[in-house]
Amino acid sequence: MGIVDLGDGRQASYMVVGEGEALLWFSGGPGMAAHLWAGAAELIGDRFAVHLIDPHGSGESTPPGDPSAYDFEGHAEFYDRVRAALGLDRVGVLGWSFGGAVAVTYAARFSEVTDFCVVVAGFAVGEAVDLEAEGEAAPAMERALARYADAEWYQSAREVLDEWTPRVLAATEVAEVDAMLDAVLPFYFAYPDRPPSRTALEELRATASLDLAAIRHWESGGYQQADVRPSLADVRCPTLVLAGAEDFIAGPAQARHLVQGIRGATYAVVAGCGHMIPLEAPDEFRELVLRWHIGLTRP
Repeated sequence: MGIVDLGDGRQASYMVVGEGEALLWFSGGPGMAAHLWAGAAELIGDRFAVHLIDPHGSGESTPPGDPSAYDFEGHAEFYDRVRAALGLDRVGVLGWSFGGAVAVTYAARFSEVTDFCVVVAGFAVGEAVDLEAEGEAAPAMERALARYADAEWYQSAREVLDEWTPRVLAATEVAEVDAMLDAVLPFYFAYPDRPPSRTALEELRATASLDLAAIRHWESGGYQQADVRPSLADVRCPTLVLAGAEDFIAGPAQARHLVQGIRGATYAVVAGCGHMIPLEAPDEFRELVLRWHIGLTRP
């Protein structure tokens, strides 16, 4: 793990996996440390130098001075400061979940340095926005969750999920939220009892932690009112959008917003997969990303 000085007493922690074209990997959560994705980054490390950057407030990265900077725009600005501090000229960006929304925000705002964008299980619109528009995301979430109804862990996990926002806002220690995350993580996999999902789930439970300030800001209205659609027309680089067919958070209903708004975007649905595409379907993830990128660079 390296540390880069951002000036003004600020710093960012990061690690680099692989060699090749520079790729910035944006984690989810918000507030998940980047090292959790080191194994996934290795899947494409033979083509990219994947820069796994801890978001501000996570790992050894300095928290933002203003909590409002935990939004998509604030994360994008932070990551661009890191890019510049690392001496990277042009980059590709890849974001998972919350990081997917950050990736399209970054590509729109910093188009002059962004060569391509990959969105993995990306988030597009918040719950309140979707409900007001009578959208598909909320019904799709309920259908996806119903798949697990017979699992022995379902009831306890569903209770945590249904109480997620008020419990996060009431939490005073990050350990409280981390315990909640442990309970609901099986929902993030289409088939949590199958390998490699079972192994990935156990590793996440042992290592995953959230930045309390980031997740509290997100649940204080950021999630409910989020909407990246106004910025999508400004995404000018080639963009790949991947969605898990059984993803309860950011499945096809969310992905379609991104694909409809980004001119020329390529879209693929990974069958039998939930929210953790690189972990649950590693071979498909690698093939889809590399085949698409090779297509961009082939004469």
